[in-house]
Amino acid sequence: MHDSDHADPVSPALLDLLAIFEGPLAEVQFPGVDQAILRGLVDQVRDHAHELDQLRAQLDALHNHLTEARLRLLRAAEQGLAYARVFAADDPELEARLADINLGGKPEPRRRKLEVAAADSGNSEPLRLPPRRGRKPRVAEEAPTGS
Repeated sequence: MHDSDHADPVSPALLDLLAIFEGPLAEVQFPGVDQAILRGLVDQVRDHAHELDQLRAQLDALHNHLTEARLRLLRAAEQGLAYARVFAADDPELEARLADINLGGKPEPRRRKLEVAAADSGNSEPLRLPPRRGRKPRVAEEAPTGS
């Protein structure tokens, strides 16, 4: 909901002035300003505000439809990409092209080079990789409790 759904788009001060022009000054005419002109302009502002509220509601609905359509497209594309990758298992060129496609989901975890080499060699026996180099994570040591 928008502010104009609940509030009059015409300020209270302008409505007070209109009331004066419709009351004590109803018969008075100033150049370019009288009761009829002010009433017409107030009605015009209210009509435009109402039209704006309707257009905002349509815009919100269209935005929701677009979001849903994008989600359906992404789901279908993910399924199509998965099928295409299975299909391309015997076609390294197509498989390489498909590997470069990221549809915006989580990136595939990177495999270590030796795992890739073992997979590419067609060797069905699992390859044991050497441990990764680097320091082991620190383990918090318990402080000695001395008395």
